[in-house]
Amino acid sequence: MPDASDRWPRDLGIFAGLCILWAAVLLMRSIFNLSAGGASIEDVILGVKFYGDHARLTMALQAIVFIAFAVGILMHQRWGLILALVYMTQVIVGHVIFIGSNLGVEAQRVHVKIASIESPVVLLIALYVVYRARPILRSLSI
Repeated sequence: MPDASDRWPRDLGIFAGLCILWAAVLLMRSIFNLSAGGASIEDVILGVKFYGDHARLTMALQAIVFIAFAVGILMHQRWGLILALVYMTQVIVGHVIFIGSNLGVEAQRVHVKIASIESPVVLLIALYVVYRARPILRSLSI
């Protein structure tokens, strides 16, 4: 009888690999203070916007979380999927909070527009993780 690790879809491994690549981008941005157009580096967690060194720190922390759940998924560990689901929930909630709290703020109009455009993509990624994780999380015992 095949063990539980044989039931993990191959596309989850591809997803984990892409997460590691994204974590590398985030780490490079935070370490080398890379931002678009020479503006101050910015980051948002749970709808709260961070600037400068605080943004670099939060970006590095997010990269660590990405690496952690990607490694967990690649190792076929249940906690990797759970961490990915928790992180994706934070991203969705953060988008809702950020858009809702900055909707009428003129200085944040561009950022609200960007968050509104990327929200469906974030939701689709989260739904993908839920869809692929559900059978695995149901079939494995704690």
